[in-house]
This record gives sequence, structure tokens and C-alpha cells, in this order.
Amino acid sequence: MRQYDNDNATVRPYDGDSAIRKCLYLLLSVIVPTCAREPSSPICSKYDYEERLLERVLRNEFALETTLNEILKTNAKVVDALKQLEDEKGKVESTLAVMEKKQIEMESRLSDFINNASNNMNSQLAANVVSMVKAASEIKANASVTVQQLVNDVRIIKDQLKVPTIYFRARISSTDLSGGHDIVFRTVEVNEGQGYDPSTGKFTASIPGMYLFSVQYCVIQNNNAGLEIVHQGKTLQRSQNYVRSDDYPCVTMQVSAPVATGHQVWVRTTLASKLYADTNAFTLFSGTLIHV
Repeated sequence: MRQYDNDNATVRPYDGDSAIRKCLYLLLSVIVPTCAREPSSPICSKYDYEERLLERVLRNEFALETTLNEILKTNAKVVDALKQLEDEKGKVESTLAVMEKKQIEMESRLSDFINNASNNMNSQLAANVVSMVKAASEIKANASVTVQQLVNDVRIIKDQLKVPTIYFRARISSTDLSGGHDIVFRTVEVNEGQGYDPSTGKFTASIPGMYLFSVQYCVIQNNNAGLEIVHQGKTLQRSQNYVRSDDYPCVTMQVSAPVATGHQVWVRTTLASKLYADTNAFTLFSGTLIHV
């Protein structure tokens, strides 16, 4: 496209980009002055902006006032709370003072109680010690007496348990006796306790107990002999010997029996008996206490 230059009346070629630029410049030159003047449209009104700004200010002021009221209320609550805390603090301090006073009183009472208890315990302990010492002395004295009494009792018991010596042994020479005859052994060799009577031939027990009695007798040759040991008339032991030779045989018999005080034991013949005795052959009667 061609373009004419009015000044020079010449024709120049058409430039599209330059034309567009010029149109834009022209449009801007119209819009800018228009917007710079006081607009008649509400959108671009100056008072509308101020109204909005005022509305915002009022809203902020209202919000600020509301916030201030809430702050005042909160402050009042805080003040009340602080006052209550002060009151509670006063009560706590008063309670602590009372507790401290009571603690002092309790410590004083406890100290007095401990002192009194200690004094009482010391007094009681001293009294107990004195009592114990006295009791120990009495026990010692009683123990001495008791020990001495026990010693005496033991001695008495030992004396009682001690078997007294009761023992006898007596013999006869050769003799000829009829049956049922009490033999009197006149030759006494031992008579401990003096229980044997050589005049009667009988032993009398002075102490009750168990006794052992023994009889040895020898028979003349070609003769007979029969003897028995008698307790209170009752036979305890019996023996017979028939000799049919020229010898002089000897026989021994013995028996143990309980004998009461005052009871008698002796020897008697059960048949006609010829008894023999010499220095080598004894006919004798003996007895001894073996247990009480």
C-alpha cells in the first residue's frame, strides 16, 4: 500500500507497524486525560473511595472498642482472681502460722514427753536393776542352800542306795541228826550285821531285800542225808544225798529269796542225816544281802 506525503506531494510505501503505534498513542492520549478529570461514574468517584475508607475506619474502631471492652472485662476478672489469690494467700499464711505454732507446741510436748519418759525409764531401770541385783543375791543364797540341800539329799540317797553289808557264815562238826531237826551251826566264821544267831541256828533279817543263801554238807560214808533251806517255815530249797561208798561226798545247794525285816531263814533235816566235817570238808550255812 502506498502513502502520500502532503508536504512533498510524494507517494511513499505504507508501513503497517507505524500505523498501529500511532493508533495506540492516540487512544492513550484520549483515555489518560479523561481519567485525570473528576469522573462522573461511581466506580471512579473520589467520594466513594473515602466512604469505603471511612467505613473501614468505623469498622476498625468498633472492633477496637469491642476488643477494649473484652480486655477490660478480662482485666476485671484478672483483678478479681488476683484479689482471690491474695485472700487465699492470706489464708494460707494464716494456716501456715497456725501449723507452725502447733508444730512448735507438738515439738515442745514431744520433747517434754521424751524427757519425762527418759526420766521414768531411768528411774524404772534403776529400780529394776536394784530389784534384779536383790533377786540375784536371793537366788544365789537360795542356790547355795539348794545346792547344799541337794548334796545332803544325794548323800542320803547314796546311803540309802548303798547296800549294807549283811553276811554270815557258820559251820558244824560231824553230827548225827534225826529228820525234821533244825540244824544249829555253832561255829561262826563271819557275822556282818549280826543277823545270825548261833544259839538257834536262824538268820533274822534286819534290812529288807534280796538275799542269797547257801548250804554245803558232807555225808558220812554209806549213809544218807537230806536238808532244806526254810523261810518262815516254808521250804525254799531242798537236797538229798545217798552215799553207797567209802567216800565222804559233799553237796552244795543255794537259793535267793526276798526277805522282809524280822523274817527268819534256817536249815533243817528232811530225814535222818549223818553229817561229816573235818579240816578238808566243811558242812556250813551262809547267807548275804545282794539287793535292797
